[in-house]
Amino acid sequence: MERFLSLVAALVAWGGTVQSQSLDLSATTLDLNLLEGKKIEVLDSFYYRLDSSYIYISHGEGWELDSKSSYVYDEKNNVLNSVFQFYDAGVWKNGKRIEYTYAESNSVLNTQTLKWDETESKWVNVWKKSYRHEANSSDLVVLYSEWEAEAENWIDKWQQVQVYSEDGKLTGYNTKNWNREKNDWENYWNYECLYDENGKLLELSNKSFNVDSAEWNDEWQCIYEYDSEGKLTHHQIIDWDKDSSEWKSVRSFTVSELEDVNGTVEVREDWDLEADDWNKSLRHSSVYDEKGQLVKDIYDRWNPENNNWTSNRLDKYKYNVDGIKLEEETLYWDDAKNSYKNHLKTVYFYSVISFAKPSVPKSFNGDFYLYPNPATTYVYIRNLYEESVLTIYSVDGKALLQKKVASSNEPINVGSLKKGVYVAILKSESGVRTTKLVKE
Repeated sequence: MERFLSLVAALVAWGGTVQSQSLDLSATTLDLNLLEGKKIEVLDSFYYRLDSSYIYISHGEGWELDSKSSYVYDEKNNVLNSVFQFYDAGVWKNGKRIEYTYAESNSVLNTQTLKWDETESKWVNVWKKSYRHEANSSDLVVLYSEWEAEAENWIDKWQQVQVYSEDGKLTGYNTKNWNREKNDWENYWNYECLYDENGKLLELSNKSFNVDSAEWNDEWQCIYEYDSEGKLTHHQIIDWDKDSSEWKSVRSFTVSELEDVNGTVEVREDWDLEADDWNKSLRHSSVYDEKGQLVKDIYDRWNPENNNWTSNRLDKYKYNVDGIKLEEETLYWDDAKNSYKNHLKTVYFYSVISFAKPSVPKSFNGDFYLYPNPATTYVYIRNLYEESVLTIYSVDGKALLQKKVASSNEPINVGSLKKGVYVAILKSESGVRTTKLVKE
């Protein structure tokens, strides 16, 4: 608690420029009864709740305020609405508003988007998404509807059924369009995901539905390859050629580790039909700090004239001591100045919210980190010294994922977690350690 109070005081003294990652937190107190059975001590702690983000565009040597997004929460810290506004001649003008509704479990039921009508000086409906789980299954049904102003009614446009395995992996989804003339749903797109025995994605395939022939037709595939340590090394996109009735390569990505810093580099090549060969196109390098936080994204384009890579774009990220992203900038390469030039900047502002989380004994052999952090699908453990059990808790104390890990190169699938902040606990014979995980 002392750390929490001192942090709040420091943030206030700093001018309130604090930040967080999560818009999907649902509670502020752990279930003490649950933790008592697990013999985990409980302490007061905190997380950061995003209040607003401001976007600046480059203006000469300085920055010019362009727009902002503001967030409002309910008593359970679920986001109720977000408002996007433009800054014009010293005045904030409404642009877009997104409203959220929730089930009793705090899972999202609906998201509704509205736009500001200057003539009527009011918010008007644009579109909405509704979410529901199929009975007796983990399938998620997403319904997309658009507002028809003349009829003053919602018109269904498409429906998607997302299918998940028992361990939470997305195995496929089918999208249907609403046919107003037939007053019925028609098949449109179908995706299927194939995994190996370790849960790594091997193949993503897409088919489209031909209404006239009532048949599914192949469209494209994504193929993924990994090394012996389970790290992604290559993936490519393959299109189905209807004329020749065969698969043809379109785009290829080779992934490897950077040599001098912690990070990865992905090289994209596009297939040239005339040359019947691959042509280099784009190189994307991601650089992480010692905590596994993404600090730079570097994009280079291939110049066939001088047969070399040329700088194109740089994204930079700044964090506070707790690993919360404070700022991100986008810069583009200026050939005339032979350096990067400012283009766009986003600054985040947060509130610090107190909650309780599992506590652990003092760290041994240094802290452990999960990276990349924020995470999307897979994370890895840095500073893993022996076989351990990793458990990831939500902020309301529920154990959502548990995995025995023997190697720091072993991928951990967090794809089934919702966006938010989580507590990760690593247990071994030597003791217990803890860290935070942010899921994007």
